[in-house]
Amino acid sequence: MANQERSTARRIALQGLYQIDVQGESFISDTLQAFINESTDDPVVRDTAYFMAKAAWGFHAMADEWLNRLTTKWSVSRMAVVDRNILRLAAWELVNYPETPPKVVLDEAINMGKEFSTQDSGQFINGLLDALLREHLAMTGKTLS
Repeated sequence: MANQERSTARRIALQGLYQIDVQGESFISDTLQAFINESTDDPVVRDTAYFMAKAAWGFHAMADEWLNRLTTKWSVSRMAVVDRNILRLAAWELVNYPETPPKVVLDEAINMGKEFSTQDSGQFINGLLDALLREHLAMTGKTLS
């Protein structure tokens, strides 16, 4: 999959996660696939976005627990809906999709924060994901390559 396709899939997956977070888990079975189908004509992007949204939502409780430990000022429930779903998607990808370089995951998350939330969101997202990545690397004994 080309980088641009993966970036597009991430953005669509983020929008799907936002909808699940706001409308509830019934959105997954009721309309997530239809929402994604309306978002792009590219079947590879559709499949990837659907996979990412479902997988990241399946990981969200673990991501929330992890993020709550890393931040002392904001619980995940108090974060802006867009920011917390960017963090969930990036946390899932950092932990479960090692094929994507961490720098790419962080850069994409920061840019989505600036695009879909506020300029300050980029810095907030960067700080949390950097801490999460460092902790994950320490726990797994891996290093950045």
